[in-house]
Parts: sequence; C-alpha cells; structure tokens
Amino acid sequence: MKSIIKNKIFLVLIIISIVSNTFTSFSATAAGQELRTQTLYLADIIENDNAMNDFITRGEFARMIVKASPYKDSASIYDSNTGFTDVSLEYAYAPFVKIASKEGYIASYLGGLFKPLEYVTYRDLIRACLTLLGYTNDDFTGNQISGRLEMFTSLKMNDNIDKSINDYVTKKDAVNAVYNTLKTNKKGGNSAYGPTVFTNLSVNSDGDLNATGLTKTKLNGPYILKRGEALNLSIPFDITTANIFINGTSANLETLYRELNNQGYLIYYYNETTKTIYIYKEGTTLESSTMVKKGYVNHIYYNAGDTVTPTRVEIDLSNYTLGSSEVQFAFSYAGTISVGDQIIFIYTKSDTSSDEDTSGEGTVVTEGTITHAYIYDLRY
Repeated sequence: MKSIIKNKIFLVLIIISIVSNTFTSFSATAAGQELRTQTLYLADIIENDNAMNDFITRGEFARMIVKASPYKDSASIYDSNTGFTDVSLEYAYAPFVKIASKEGYIASYLGGLFKPLEYVTYRDLIRACLTLLGYTNDDFTGNQISGRLEMFTSLKMNDNIDKSINDYVTKKDAVNAVYNTLKTNKKGGNSAYGPTVFTNLSVNSDGDLNATGLTKTKLNGPYILKRGEALNLSIPFDITTANIFINGTSANLETLYRELNNQGYLIYYYNETTKTIYIYKEGTTLESSTMVKKGYVNHIYYNAGDTVTPTRVEIDLSNYTLGSSEVQFAFSYAGTISVGDQIIFIYTKSDTSSDEDTSGEGTVVTEGTITHAYIYDLRY
C-alpha cells in the first residue's frame, strides 16, 4: 500500500508538470481555435463543442456570458422567475437569462419578452462583451451601435470574427469574442479582464491566455491506462462523445487505442465538467528545462559519509542527482526503487555539464536532477 500511494504522488506531480507545459507551449503563439475553445471549456464558460458552426441562441448565450462574468457562480442562488413571459421556470437557462438581463449584458424586448430561442446578432455580441469590460451607454456618443462597433474593433476584440453588425453569430464566433474579451484590459485599467474573474487564469507575454491554472484545478486523476484495458470503465461519462487530447493535440478514440498498443501504457486524467480526456505518452517534453523519461536503474550512489541517504543514480548509463528528501527516500534501501527496476522519472536539466559528486568519485557529468520518480510496472 505504501508503494502504491508513493507512486501515485510522484505521478500526480509528473502530470501537473506535463499539463503546465502543454498549455504554455500552446499559448506561446497566437492562440488557435482549439486552444480558445479548450480555455473556455476549462473555465466552464461553454458546455461542449457540438455544432460550433451553428448559430447561438440568446438563451445559450445568456449562460455563456454570465459564466464569463463576476456572477459566474451566482446562477444557482437565483430563482428561475425571470419576469419574462416567454421564459418558463423550467427553462434550463432561466437563471442565466435573469442575470444577463438584470446586469445589462443582453437587452430584452418590449412587452416583457426575452426571445430565448432567437439567434444572437453581432450587435448583441459586441454589447455583451463590452459590458463585461465595464463599458456603458455613457461611453458612446452619437450612434451607440457604430460607437460600440468602433470600440470593439479598436480593442481587437473582433479577432477571428468576420461578421456584419446585424449578422447572426455562431457558437464559434461567440467563443472567439469571449476569449478576446478575457484577454482585453478592463475599461480604464491596465490589466486583463479574465484574471480578475478567474484567479487561475493568466495572460502570457504574447498577450494570449494561459489556462494552466484552470487545468490544475479541474484535474481528476492522474491514472495509468495499460494495454488491454478499457478506458470507458474508468471515465464517468460517454467517451465516444468526449474531447480527447494526446500530448496537447486533438485526437479520437481510434488514435488513443493505437497509441496505447504502441506505447504499452498511457497516462490520463479527465475533466468531468468539460467532458475532456487528456492523454500523455512516454517521451513527452515538459518545460524547456524539464523532461520525463523511462529507463533502468543501473546504480544508486550514496554520500561517502552517509550510507543511508542516496545522492545520485545512474539510469541507462546516464547520471542524475536526487533533488528532494522524498526522491532520495524512494531510491534508498527503505524506498520503493531498487537497482534493476525500470522507472518513469522527471528531471530538471543541469545548468552545467558536471556536478561535484560526494560519493568519492570526484566530478561526474550529470544530465540533471530527478524531482519525481515511480516504478514502471506494466504487466501484459
């Protein structure tokens, strides 16, 4: 039991590091549609990616815009009585409609109507996103519609959207507009709007959103899927409709099982809210200074004056120092890893090509410092 718990702890830290790099590397360039969509999934702003090219209804958009607002967690405490004659108490988006109309994100119609099943226009989209940033009617003189359009465009909130003012917008357009809103500065401020609402969201040096923090807070897992095992037995939702990513790239179930057969095992975790499964395979590169590898332990070296605590290991003829007391214990006589074991380990590359060894062998060239490790116990 001690071995199992220890290995799971090591594995958790490996996965978090892998996930962190995935989103960092994605956001190092202009964010593609896939990343934009996934960021909004992780933030629970959108529920799924079905029919992204379909027009979005006002009811659906009400949920989306409220989930991107400071009231994102308030819908559950609102009753479903919106005051609109065409929005029933049973309507799934009723609480969101109530907040969206009350806060001025979405305008209603005369006669006490909201028209939840009508489609959202580009004009509606612009109004909602600028309102999130703190803009009001008082910020636009003359023609409100043209003034808002000019502001929306000048702030580059129209990136990846090609619509005229009265056109209906698709779910994809809405994703792009809200994503752009999250990374745009609030009215009169010098900081992006998104991180003020989502504390685990940040903006990187390229001006794109970094969803690493959102990912860490949404993790279920990590788990190991071995060759011959069925993923659907461990996931609490239908994996045939899930969003699947392998090393950060969108994939399908066929590709997943092909990789499983090729690799022997895969590491995975899932997000139940967004119905997303993240898969990582052997050889994944983490941050530029960090790597994860598999190998056999050839030797474990101890300090010449301390035969209890190991300081260095040789794995596949390469040397690594041990970076923490927990890792040192794992390789010690009382730990879980012994000479001859095949392990998965994560290490930080050395700044220099050699380190002074304390086991009595002088200067030894090391690849880096191991921060986490666990037994590779694949059984066929």
